Amino acid sequence: MSERKRALRAELIAVRARMTPEARTAKSLALAERADALAAVRAARILAVYAPLGTEADPGEVARRAAERGAVLVYPRAARHDRRLSFARAEPSALVRGPVGALEPPEGAPEVPLADVDCVLVPCVAFSPDGVRLGRGGGYYDATLSAMVRAFRVGIGFEAQLVPELPREPHDALLDAIVTEERVLELTRDPGPRPGASAT
Repeated sequence: MSERKRALRAELIAVRARMTPEARTAKSLALAERADALAAVRAARILAVYAPLGTEADPGEVARRAAERGAVLVYPRAARHDRRLSFARAEPSALVRGPVGALEPPEGAPEVPLADVDCVLVPCVAFSPDGVRLGRGGGYYDATLSAMVRAFRVGIGFEAQLVPELPREPHDALLDAIVTEERVLELTRDPGPRPGASAT
């Protein structure tokens, strides 16, 4: 299983790397238009986003629009000896390089409890239509999402990263939606109450 995942990861990172920077920028902007149509993104009071690493799809425009609506933006922060991410409030311009190489909130940025996050944008190397996600390989999001009990999970990536099927292990966290520059797939995982939903 792990060998298959490693091979898929290498293959799909290479696909993404073959895109020109201009193409990635254009696709990221088109992706933002589609993400903005998701009710869970629009209703989120606290939206977890990420700073792209390498050739990842950039959710910066999604974040900008959410901030204009008054949403609180939080970014992930990694610890060297803990697989679980924390999230803290920060402006994009204030992010600093963290221990795993990604930009993250600086020391002292106010942390937000995982259970308070309404919606989380999740970076993906690949995803499949059943909501299975292939990440960078560190297991950080898989370890964290189980504690984000209210958060609607949105996988972010390019259409070229959407594949018919991915191997899944018991610890792999499923997505609620997938957004690419070409489509939105809303899935059926039930995480409980979601932002914007009325109690019955």
